[in-house]
Amino acid sequence: MKGIDITRPDKLLLKGIKTLGALGQNLYSDKKSEAKAKAELTFIGKKKMESVQSQLYQFNSKEFAVETELKDFSFFHSPKGKHVSWLNFHGVHDVELLKKVGKAINLDRLTIRQILDTTQRPKVEEYDDHLFFSVKSIAKNNEEIDVEQLSFVLGSNYAVSFQEEIGDHFEGIRNKLKEGLGFIRKRSSDYLLSQLLDAILDNYFETIDQSNEAISLIEKVVIEDPDKATLIVLEKHKQNAQTIKKALAPFKEALTNLMNGDSKFIHTNNLKYYRDLGNSAAAAIEEIEATLRTLEGLTNICFASQSQKMNETMKVLTTVSTIFIPLTFIAGIYGMNFENMPELRHPNGYFYTWGVMGIIFIVMLIYFKVKKWI
Repeated sequence: MKGIDITRPDKLLLKGIKTLGALGQNLYSDKKSEAKAKAELTFIGKKKMESVQSQLYQFNSKEFAVETELKDFSFFHSPKGKHVSWLNFHGVHDVELLKKVGKAINLDRLTIRQILDTTQRPKVEEYDDHLFFSVKSIAKNNEEIDVEQLSFVLGSNYAVSFQEEIGDHFEGIRNKLKEGLGFIRKRSSDYLLSQLLDAILDNYFETIDQSNEAISLIEKVVIEDPDKATLIVLEKHKQNAQTIKKALAPFKEALTNLMNGDSKFIHTNNLKYYRDLGNSAAAAIEEIEATLRTLEGLTNICFASQSQKMNETMKVLTTVSTIFIPLTFIAGIYGMNFENMPELRHPNGYFYTWGVMGIIFIVMLIYFKVKKWI
């Protein structure tokens, strides 16, 4: 019997090892390609503008300058003296532009991905050289509530804001910067961020007030004469209120996390403004919850009113049916075809029958009235 030389690997075994190695390499390459595809930055949401618009505001207590449609963001690396820079974008769907901004202010891919994803839940995250803050803003469009995501990046001497579309949230702040009103031009970028967030919260209160005014008008209709259309309007307002509450709750949570996080980007003397924002967010939530309770109460009144109307209708029908039961009984007796019915041959039998039926009708009406059934 020939022995096997274990010092020389079998050719078939070597071929199998090479095949397995190739399969492993292909599998690794496929996973690597899949991971790379997942890491690609893409815009998620509804595109609300054709092209992204940008505005740069640079200011201090004495100077103010505005630039629009920026393509170069190198000013972040060479700040202009003690100026504060506020860079605002309308539109967040341009991935390449956001990559350029991210490179200029050292944003990681996760932060850029969160800015591009307009379905993200509001949050606050702190990094070594910036603070990221995202919120939901609302605007009333006829009878609908539009929700917009706004993202902010706060640095030591700058703030960058990302809006999905052109809105009037910050128009008052722009006017204050231009005219030198208030304290915005005299303070740091974290104070500017507090004012931007305050403008968003003011918009919440304004929208809630508008909804409450509309609901107060519906309340009169509900009390006087509600119908199916009234119920539909109430349900629409209820959906809008739920949308507002859903956007407000994580906004307040993000503010709470920011206040409790002892952030190095929020100066101690400006922390009180963020506490005030947290209180305002809590007040807005209480107000929208009160609105929801009012809507729920009006809906119950509407259903109760319709039930009452139905009861009144059934009451009338029951009364009429009850009165006519004995009359129908009498008519049924004398409608039988028996030959031996003396009353049928009486000359005044017809009138006597009507008289009896009339007396029964009047007596039953009086009885129902005494019992307060009608």
